[in-house]
Amino acid sequence: MSSKNKLRYVSLANFVVYLVLLIGRGWGAHRMLNNEERIAVGSALSQNFFLSLNDYSYGTLFPRIIIHLAVRSPLEYLPITLFAVASLLWALYSLIIFWLIFRATNRYSIATLAGLLLILVPLPGLGMQGVVWNSFWPMFTALTVVVCCSAYETSKSATIGLSILAFFTAASNPVTAVLLALIVFDYWCNEFSRKKILLLASSLFTGLLFSLYVQVRQEPQYRYLGDWTQELAQTSQTFGWIEEAGGSRVRGVPPFDFSNLIQGIPGSIKYFLTQMAPEPFASKWILTESVLSNLFHVFLLAAVFFVVPLGAVLFLRSRNPDSPVPQIVLRLSVIFVLVEALQIYLIGGVVQTRQLLFAPICCYWLAIFLLLPRTLKTKLKFQYAISIGAVSLLLVFGLLAKQNFRDPLDVKLPLVGNGRYEEKDLWRPALRIAREKCDTLSPDAIIIISQKTDIWVDAPVVVKCKFIAK
Repeated sequence: MSSKNKLRYVSLANFVVYLVLLIGRGWGAHRMLNNEERIAVGSALSQNFFLSLNDYSYGTLFPRIIIHLAVRSPLEYLPITLFAVASLLWALYSLIIFWLIFRATNRYSIATLAGLLLILVPLPGLGMQGVVWNSFWPMFTALTVVVCCSAYETSKSATIGLSILAFFTAASNPVTAVLLALIVFDYWCNEFSRKKILLLASSLFTGLLFSLYVQVRQEPQYRYLGDWTQELAQTSQTFGWIEEAGGSRVRGVPPFDFSNLIQGIPGSIKYFLTQMAPEPFASKWILTESVLSNLFHVFLLAAVFFVVPLGAVLFLRSRNPDSPVPQIVLRLSVIFVLVEALQIYLIGGVVQTRQLLFAPICCYWLAIFLLLPRTLKTKLKFQYAISIGAVSLLLVFGLLAKQNFRDPLDVKLPLVGNGRYEEKDLWRPALRIAREKCDTLSPDAIIIISQKTDIWVDAPVVVKCKFIAK
């Protein structure tokens, strides 16, 4: 069998495995509309696509396109449709990572493991798989691997595809701006691929301009309802809950404050490191308030997670200066730092949301997987210390993957719950009840599709009756 045919068969097998794992991990998301998709769904039902772009967040363009298409199908099957599309997207992004890492290492095993990152890495309580709205994070991770592997020497069609991916990623996630640092560097250093790099950079920059435009022009989340009155007690109660939760506030980029940025770094480092540790250490150590305890935990975790990779990189560079692996790891490290720094700035304080750790965590474990086979092939005494450390890190990764594979998000309220992995069908009964109530109301009356009674896991869709009528 030729190497090209073997790659095709392995790619197909991996895609099937990725898809099965994604369905297994996200199973239950098809029974309830996700919390982060509720406002986008209400907006998509109520107005045209272009009007909906500036009514929430910072312009997650690609997820909005998917949601606008999904609401055109029967609403009874909306969560199932979104779950299926999200699973296919995540599997495709995982396959892209597989191709890129195989091209860089020529190792099927390490490339397959790298592709599993998007499925197994997410931290406790995150639950992003099966959710269309969160698909901009794996999209960004896949594009990051493209840039870090300097995968510019591709065919014309592949270059156009990457440029399209770059535009939609930047238009859906402003964090994509950090990739320009490496792209500009590659443009000046790679004379033979400058046209392709320039096309990729132009697409990415155009997407960022779109995201910035939406950020500046954004309006309140429930603008699509127009003028409304609290004619239903349920309406008043739900809007009150949402307002208390900060749901009706418009996001905005805080003014640049260098001192605030510096002050947020220690807390962000502590949160990042503790969330990389397995349970029960992650939950216990994040709650410590003692300065000495915090310093000890940060020092211990930093020693465990970063000394071994740093030693491996230095060792490999000394043994094989021409190997592309240390360079890829270094580029992943640059993105790792830039992503966290940008997010601290965008948030205006400490990064303390698990979702925001997704990209840097993926960069970290990808670097570990790239370093492991190279260090195990060496024959010096220094190899044993690095190998033991790398294998220990893989054990930690295994514990994280095992404990996080099925993470019901409505256990520790109100910190993490948004109602996924449900055992009962919640969306269709809620939609049916809302439609029955609309039979006695005017078409312009506001109705709430309530899937649960607790606002933290309810994910209520607020919409006018005329938009959910059969």
